[in-house]
Amino acid sequence: MQTKKRFVQILFMAIFGLGLNHSASAQDFYWGPRVGMNVSSMTKTTYSKARIRGSFGLMAGYKINDLIGLQAEALYSLQGSKVDNNEKDIYSYNYVKIPVLAKVYLIGGLNLEAGVAFNWLVKAQQKWNSSSYDVNGNVIETTTHTRSLIDDCKSFDLTIPVGINYQFRRWFDLGVRYDISTIRVSEDKKDHAKSSVLSVNLGLRF
Repeated sequence: MQTKKRFVQILFMAIFGLGLNHSASAQDFYWGPRVGMNVSSMTKTTYSKARIRGSFGLMAGYKINDLIGLQAEALYSLQGSKVDNNEKDIYSYNYVKIPVLAKVYLIGGLNLEAGVAFNWLVKAQQKWNSSSYDVNGNVIETTTHTRSLIDDCKSFDLTIPVGINYQFRRWFDLGVRYDISTIRVSEDKKDHAKSSVLSVNLGLRF
């Protein structure tokens, strides 16, 4: 775990440092913070429902020419799903994500992006409710329970992010992205569920 944290810290510092060193001297280099809204769920499972969560972090990119660009990000992404049952199960899977993207510019700032993302699981938790009833079937007490799932889950996920993005002339960019997971979440070989994340992202470019 310490190795993962150190690796992530280095990546954040590298992206931030590159921006400080180059943003003033390279017109086509940009960096800045990035936030997003995730609509996350699980594939290959019957009862999974989507949850709306968030992500935040840093990005750095370089527009090589009018057609092609590259972008790297370091994000903390809140993901998971829920189950619509009596217990109202909620599953949380939080990742540190390092997407590396190629951009193809179409018209102006409109671009298509695709690449690969290296994701490390830092939190996995199940939350559910249990209720007590009186003789008439009325709820008299509801208790919330939580348990960690980190030991039951894969610590790493490799995803393929694809999306569309628009870079405004100054400051902002706005995009929609879908992450295609290639590794199942659970260590149980019988459980084939994978993460599914559709996100809307807003970046501030310097």
